[in-house]
Amino acid sequence: MGSMYTGPRDEDADDTELREERARAERAGRRNRASWAIVAWVMAGALALLSYDSGGAAVDAHRAGRPWLYPASVSVICLLVLVSLAGRALLRRRGRRQDVVSHRGPG
Repeated sequence: MGSMYTGPRDEDADDTELREERARAERAGRRNRASWAIVAWVMAGALALLSYDSGGAAVDAHRAGRPWLYPASVSVICLLVLVSLAGRALLRRRGRRQDVVSHRGPG
């Protein structure tokens, strides 16, 4: 006659575990992306502040006849890193937009 057990089959339990694992991985991915976004914004702010401050120090030193090349180079390097960070963010955003699939159909 067969078994009278009517509980979930083993395959269903495996499917549930896989779904839960995927959900955990998705939540961890969202949390990591949010963390990196916060780090990027803080880094951008710090680089902008350092570039501005070093540029002002270079201008003041140049006017006073003191050596000004070091603060000017720090300012330029910070500005270049800030621009590269912004460029990476734009490329990443553009790549994300191209990954979106339209479900409206052809033309």
